[in-house]
Amino acid sequence: MSNNWYTDNRQNRELEELRDQMAAASSEASSLRSRLSQVQGTMETRLQRLTTAFDAFVELSDIRESLIGFADAAEVRRHAGQVLATLAAGEKPTRVGRDVPAYWLAPAVEAIREPGALDEAVLAEAMKRDEVRTSTFLCLALAALGRRNEVRAEWLGTAFGELAAGNVTRTQRALWTAAARGGFGVEGQQWIVAQLKAGTAGEGHWAGVVKERATGLSVSAAPPFKEFTTQFKAGADLARLRAGVEAITSDTSVLEPDGALAYAAGEKPDPDSTSALLRLLIAEGSEPEREMLSRVGELRAKVTNGTAPSNGSLGDSAGELGKLLEADLAKTDEPHLAATALRVVADAVLADAEELMKTASLPTPSQVSKEIEWRQVTLTPDGADRLSLAKAEVEIAETVKPLSAADLRGPIGFGVAGVMVLIGLGFLVHPFWIVVGLVLLGIAGYGYWTARKKRADERADTVRRIERLREQAKTAGAELAAYKAGDTARLATVAGDLEEVRKRLTS
Repeated sequence: MSNNWYTDNRQNRELEELRDQMAAASSEASSLRSRLSQVQGTMETRLQRLTTAFDAFVELSDIRESLIGFADAAEVRRHAGQVLATLAAGEKPTRVGRDVPAYWLAPAVEAIREPGALDEAVLAEAMKRDEVRTSTFLCLALAALGRRNEVRAEWLGTAFGELAAGNVTRTQRALWTAAARGGFGVEGQQWIVAQLKAGTAGEGHWAGVVKERATGLSVSAAPPFKEFTTQFKAGADLARLRAGVEAITSDTSVLEPDGALAYAAGEKPDPDSTSALLRLLIAEGSEPEREMLSRVGELRAKVTNGTAPSNGSLGDSAGELGKLLEADLAKTDEPHLAATALRVVADAVLADAEELMKTASLPTPSQVSKEIEWRQVTLTPDGADRLSLAKAEVEIAETVKPLSAADLRGPIGFGVAGVMVLIGLGFLVHPFWIVVGLVLLGIAGYGYWTARKKRADERADTVRRIERLREQAKTAGAELAAYKAGDTARLATVAGDLEEVRKRLTS
């Protein structure tokens, strides 16, 4: 029997070891399958990227072969960049070496070559070839070169076009920011503002955005009565609105052209700057090569796995008009953009300010209601209303009831039990019960005394509550009188706030 047990035990241990080995092998196989799947996925992804990049490279090579026939147009673009850089440096550029038939860029560049003297003949030729692109080039180039007085209204209108359902194109955004930064003079800026105003019709949330620019305002104490909350909030909002308007319009740097407007000839400029849009406009190329040049940008992005994305086109969306205005209004480091955005929404902001003025100027109520000692009391500037105060006092006094049978149920019960035990058992059965009866009578007497004392304390507390009621009502009446006495000063304050807002928004 001992040998059988030993043999079975050894076999069981061997089976356990074999199961452990099988589990380890299974786990290792699962891990290997997982790693193999990852390696296969990574290899497939890389292979797909390489295939895409190779296809793009092949197509890019083919397009470049086709672009060889547009060498003259490429030379015009190179020369245009040189002319702008030379003019920005204050030097005199050379004349255009060659012209490409039907390509607007060469005559457009030649037209602005001499500062202060536009060549009308070549300008007319450029307009004939492509009026929209020539107008856009002239507006952006002259603004970036500081020659805002040479920009014409008809060019600005042609280049800007119309806003499509509140959506702003990159060209429109560039003209907008150039105008804001002083690139087109006062009249050009006013024209741009008028176009943007037309696109914001029906939107009236701008006062809230402007209020966020308010700084340095002290926090006023809340009004003493809830009836004044609406007026108080309207007055506080109007004060914040005034502070926000002042913060945007008080920057004196907006009176001079912004330095960010100047043409950047060196490093790559900001993607949304005037210089960047000029380069993008020039890089579009002539009509026959435009699609190929656009495709070149897309293919370059594929070859570099997205590290060199295409610059897009002038017609791409720059964002929604409303969101761009909100962003500009919040820009503390771009006073030109904030001030222009405020001019665009000025009508809506002024309308909101006038509504706040009306609410803040509502007459102070002649009486208010306030909860004192858990009772509603009507107050007037002369003090608490007598009937209201008397009613509250009566209600407080009525909270204390006289002693009732329910309050004395315990003492009466102990008293009756004590008499019965004292007489029925003490005198007839045993003297011990006399002591028990007296104890019960003592308990009854203590209970009666406690009930009377409780009522007396409640009456005393009621008297104190009534006294507090009268004192607080008197104090609240004085607060109301003081608040009402300040009506004239408050009206003058909100009127002054509105007048300052109106002056700054209409000047």
